[in-house]
Amino acid sequence: MLTKRALLSGIAATGLSMSAITAGPSFPTRPVKIVVPLPAGSAPDIRQRLIAQQLTQLWGQQVIVENRPGAGGSIGTQAALAGDSNGYTLLAALASIYTILPVQNEKLPFNVNSDLVPIGLTSLEGMVLASSSKLGVHSLPELVALAKKNPDQLVIGTNPVGSLPHLAAKLFVDLTEAPMTVAPYSTGGTNEAIRDIMGGRVHAVIESLPGLKGSLDAGTINALAIMSHEPLPTFPNLPVASRLVPGLTAIGWQALAAPRKTPPEIIRKLTDDLRNVLQNPELQKRLLETGSEFQPIFGAELTRFIQDEQRQWWPLVKRYAAK
Repeated sequence: MLTKRALLSGIAATGLSMSAITAGPSFPTRPVKIVVPLPAGSAPDIRQRLIAQQLTQLWGQQVIVENRPGAGGSIGTQAALAGDSNGYTLLAALASIYTILPVQNEKLPFNVNSDLVPIGLTSLEGMVLASSSKLGVHSLPELVALAKKNPDQLVIGTNPVGSLPHLAAKLFVDLTEAPMTVAPYSTGGTNEAIRDIMGGRVHAVIESLPGLKGSLDAGTINALAIMSHEPLPTFPNLPVASRLVPGLTAIGWQALAAPRKTPPEIIRKLTDDLRNVLQNPELQKRLLETGSEFQPIFGAELTRFIQDEQRQWWPLVKRYAAK
């Protein structure tokens, strides 16, 4: 019979740790928390709760979604990094945490690239450019033409300065040379901009499809183009903006991430299990219904995706965020 010392020596010789043995196939043995850095009811929150339900069923352990909004995602990120680093505290990381926040705030108490391990991409959503129905335009070229006929008279309302919709609006104006004013709303965001559309003070808005759905259904606004790479399956007739204006791409995305200190064997299990639940056809259908494209990627491929996004957006954030 092996002694405890002999067993430990054998483990050391193979380069394994006790945590690797005890944590492997048995994870999780208690509830797992996923921090969402946005309020409850937001589209990313809804998507994460759908995924949490599937993981709960797979693991037989409760997966709890905790909302920690504020400071552009910094509060939620810090909460996730301060939690249990053995896989029991995860972050539903927004694109802005990787592509906007590090440029806006160079004094962050964390480094998104070195302190977080991306596990899997769970959603993509192209920003949608929509115009007031009162304008009578039904395409992106028509909006640009109208703006050029009426320089500096049309206003695009967006979320606050430095948000993805704000940056997308700045990019749109630059690429099309449409003389429109971009008006970021620091408090009410898109909701306030749409109220001003109804009042005739704003003429267009950029936001994800879920944030515009109510106004589209009510006929207050017309969707002109989506800033994704491909048409949205649930809205196939909505033109892709980059096919009309090369380079006009702005995609919000969400990835499940873990603190860097999370053991590699737990990262592998999280990756495998997330891949498993994302293959569920019913979950795919429900994610599509929230306005998300379905394109899950994992591991090294996800890291490359994030690096590509940072190369695209970091210069644009520096150029537009203060304007």
